[in-house]
Amino acid sequence: MTVRNNIDRSARDKTAELLRHFVSGQMTNFDFEDKSPNTRDMAVNAICDSIWVFYDDFDEHKLTEKNSLAWDAKSIVSRWILFLYSDYKYEWPLISHPGVRPLNHSFFSKLLGAEKKEKYFMSRGDYQVWPFFRVEDYEESKKSPSLLAYGKKGEKKKGTQLFNR
Repeated sequence: MTVRNNIDRSARDKTAELLRHFVSGQMTNFDFEDKSPNTRDMAVNAICDSIWVFYDDFDEHKLTEKNSLAWDAKSIVSRWILFLYSDYKYEWPLISHPGVRPLNHSFFSKLLGAEKKEKYFMSRGDYQVWPFFRVEDYEESKKSPSLLAYGKKGEKKKGTQLFNR
């Protein structure tokens, strides 16, 4: 097993919780960055790299009022959180800001091969469900999300739905 396929359960759980609090306006961008775990888990690093484009990293703020995320962005982040609570390995190739592709490329980024690298990245799996690699994995995770899948005393519930949209 290579390092890029390691799952750091603790880092994933912490990042998922931080994302939930950040996106719901319960914590600031600076708190999110300060509390984000240092890990070799590629999913955690890719998701943290992707969330960065949704906020201003110069001024401290919460994602509320004028800074709140649109429903579409919240839906995307919800999928990232669902992935973090899963035990699926991150299978995507390395690229910056993987969760917000495709980007608009300038003449220079095209010249430097960024557009070609992006096309390669997006063709590796079912990008519509990133960070999941396959639609089937995403659909399976929606059937029984870890966050809502346990009842009293750790008894597993069946058929609990987190996202119905």
